[in-house]
Amino acid sequence: MEPLLNFFLIDDSSFDLFIYEKLLIKSGITSSVKTFNSARDALKHLIGQAENLPDIIILLDLQMPDMNGFEFIEEFGQLPETLRQKVRIFMLSSTIDTRDIEKAKASQHIIDLLPKPLEIPFLKKKLAI
Repeated sequence: MEPLLNFFLIDDSSFDLFIYEKLLIKSGITSSVKTFNSARDALKHLIGQAENLPDIIILLDLQMPDMNGFEFIEEFGQLPETLRQKVRIFMLSSTIDTRDIEKAKASQHIIDLLPKPLEIPFLKKKLAI
């Protein structure tokens, strides 16, 4: 049996957070999910937990108020390498803007841009599980 993965969900939609958390847990790839409705709060949590942070997968919404997904990635890129190595980031978006798509693909910190709504079989394929 594969070890359970650790997930952070970052999305300003409480509905999306609720649904995605339930989907991830029901899929059997995780038993708990940490949710954040603010990218800034998630970043503060990452920094605060740097010493004890397990390997995590972040599902990051692109369009959010206060700090959007790309702004989060910019700040994430400034964190120590030892912390960044523990994190894999997938950006979530329903965007059809080619500039956003190209920017996500060009980022060294974003593994892939996944379409919303999140589909667990597609995520599992991307995670190779």
